[in-house]
Amino acid sequence: MKRYRALIPGVSGVVGRRLAEHLAASEEWDVIGLARRPPADPTGYRVIGVDLTDARACRTALVGLRNITHVLYCARHDHSTVAREPIDVNLAMLRNVLDAIEPVASGLQHVHLVQGSKYYGSELGPYKTPAKESDPRVLVDNWYYAQEDFTIERSRGKSWAWSASRPHGICDHAPGIARSMAMVIAVYAAISKELGQPLRFPGTPGNFQAVYQVVDATLLANAIAWISTKPECEGQAYNVTNGDYIRWANVWPRFAEFFGMQPGPVKTLHLAQAMSDKATVWDRIVQKHGLEPTPYERAALWSYGDFIFTPEYDMMSDTMKLRHCGFRETVDSEEMFLALFEHFRRQKIIP
Repeated sequence: MKRYRALIPGVSGVVGRRLAEHLAASEEWDVIGLARRPPADPTGYRVIGVDLTDARACRTALVGLRNITHVLYCARHDHSTVAREPIDVNLAMLRNVLDAIEPVASGLQHVHLVQGSKYYGSELGPYKTPAKESDPRVLVDNWYYAQEDFTIERSRGKSWAWSASRPHGICDHAPGIARSMAMVIAVYAAISKELGQPLRFPGTPGNFQAVYQVVDATLLANAIAWISTKPECEGQAYNVTNGDYIRWANVWPRFAEFFGMQPGPVKTLHLAQAMSDKATVWDRIVQKHGLEPTPYERAALWSYGDFIFTPEYDMMSDTMKLRHCGFRETVDSEEMFLALFEHFRRQKIIP
């Protein structure tokens, strides 16, 4: 018999999908996912289609889930753009899930929230780095604060505890994810090469030299499972990254070498604008190299590239708290990117 049974709202997203697959492969976990648009090929877990913004639909969909022990909340309101996400809707989605599951799951043990370094105001301008979990909140409200405050208050006097993870720059090999840092770089490289250009860094000069951090989605899944099952982690938040830092200036030449290109100088572009007319180039690349026919609008989210490559300040989170808790897994970020590019190439997603 499985030791834990996880409910994963947002299972169709990058974090939710990787977490569900990781847990489903374990002997200890049974997994049920929730998604408005369920993935077509869930591996080893069941998915329930439900709109989390609809309270009645949530109660109907979750009424039979009596054995849930963990709610690992990976859902967020539609973020196909990089605009600020609505606080009220994101809070209502979490409330709808807990309102539906708490009355039926008497054995509920833990609720975990996936947050991010926007908790520290990383998108607002230069901030204190390395950011620590004990740092005060910034003055600009966001949905992380609203969900955390709600969950803390909801857990008072209950048999279940809460925790949170704060990743940054999540990277994964799942196909069809336009909001993917690795895919933005890979598709940009393919188009630049097709046009006979070197691999110029498309961001700002300051961003090229600034310290940056990422996290492999599998490492994040491992960390969430760890945090959610350790009593000593209850009632706390943890920064989760690969454990190292990079500068684009240092890794860009290796990216160029991988793609068989010369590294070029920094040439700041507004990618959302500069790449808006390159669909015919991408289609030509797909045909020439016999790639999987990924529509251009799904190949890369260029506005996400602008979001990543524009800030001219360090992005750094301190992960010592997680290490002291006993989770010591790390990933070499430079090698991770090269492995992702190689995976995309083997899957005929890029040339």
